Formats: sequence, C-alpha cells, structure tokens
Amino acid sequence: MKDLRLTEDGDLYVTEDGDVQFTDSVLQAIKIRLKWFLGEWRINTTYGMPYYDEVFIKNPSTALIEDRVRTEILSVDGVQAVESISVVIDKPTRVAAIHFTVVANDEIIDEEVKVNV
Repeated sequence: MKDLRLTEDGDLYVTEDGDVQFTDSVLQAIKIRLKWFLGEWRINTTYGMPYYDEVFIKNPSTALIEDRVRTEILSVDGVQAVESISVVIDKPTRVAAIHFTVVANDEIIDEEVKVNV
C-alpha cells in the first residue's frame, strides 16, 4: 500500500527540491499502526491502540498488550508472521518500548517503537 514517506522522527519527508515521496515500507506502516492512539483519528475512532485504557494504567496486562500489538502488526499488508514481541513499560516516564521481530515480504524486520504520553 502506498503511503507518504516519513522521516525517522515521523515527520513528512521532503526532498531537497521540496517534493514529497511515496513508499511501500512495511516497517513504516507498522510504526504508524503502533503509534496510533485509539480514537485519535476523527474519521474513524475505532482505529488505534488502546494505550490509555490498557497500557498506561496502574497494573497493565503484558499478555493483553502483546496480543493487541500482534493483531495490529498482522493487519499491515505484507506482514507474513510475527516472530516475537516484547513490551517494556517504564511507569515513571510513561514510555512503552515495543520490540518486535516480523517476517514481511520474505524479509526479517527487527525493530523497536517507543510510545509515550
């Protein structure tokens, strides 16, 4: 699926000529899915991860969070399998580090996404 190319910081990538580019990056699509908070998009409030309800709470269930992450990753076009997922939540800083290894388009992607509130 075509999407606008983003920088590593998540900003819109703009070439030196001032043009935008498109990409088919599975990794970018996964990162977008995992950084999207449930209800954040006004057009469809059912999209996104339930971070406020299930992650950044007093006693979160790591198994439930990993299951939600797995579901989000598998919904990305091109993802064939999720090999591993680990979620580490730093409660004082309210940062969730999500590390995942997936097989996508016959390649292995090993990456970490940090989500904070």
